[in-house]
Amino acid sequence: MSLLRSDRVWLFGGIGLVALLVAAGWFLMINPKYAQASEMQGQVEETTVQLATLRKNLAELKADNAKLSTYKAEESRLMKALPTGAEIPADDIPAFLTQLQVMGMKLEIDVDAYSATGRAKSTVVPTVEELPISLNAKGSVKAISTFINQLQSTQPRAVLVESANLKFDGTGLAELALTLNAFRNPDDSTTTVTTN
Repeated sequence: MSLLRSDRVWLFGGIGLVALLVAAGWFLMINPKYAQASEMQGQVEETTVQLATLRKNLAELKADNAKLSTYKAEESRLMKALPTGAEIPADDIPAFLTQLQVMGMKLEIDVDAYSATGRAKSTVVPTVEELPISLNAKGSVKAISTFINQLQSTQPRAVLVESANLKFDGTGLAELALTLNAFRNPDDSTTTVTTN
């Protein structure tokens, strides 16, 4: 009987030792490798998402690069709207007011009673000067509407309409009292754009 008991002790002791080795192997060697593999999988997925985002950004940049000549032409057009000190005579106010009057004459509008005060630094963009201008325009509503549209979008100089007061007289014509700001850049260096 003691031999049978001794065999059972060795058997259960061996099974217990094997179970202990398996558990120790799991917790000390296998489980950390699973955790490390899971962490690596998470990094791979994150890198895959980043790669997809970068590929999308690259495609957008390539599309923008293909339109570079269009952007340069638009930049040139916009730079003409903000003339610099070297492009403008020291006193360009009369020339610009004459330009507005000629634009009105082409639209069959009477542009008169205009005045301009001195230039002042812009409070919004410190590198730009504002030239406040007041003028009156008299003509048909359609012609005055076209005149306002040309002031804001067609004529090359950057102009912002600050206020407009439209009155109708008994003859079917309208009179517009307009206050606007024309802009210019007094310094050539701030408008220079370098491209590679």
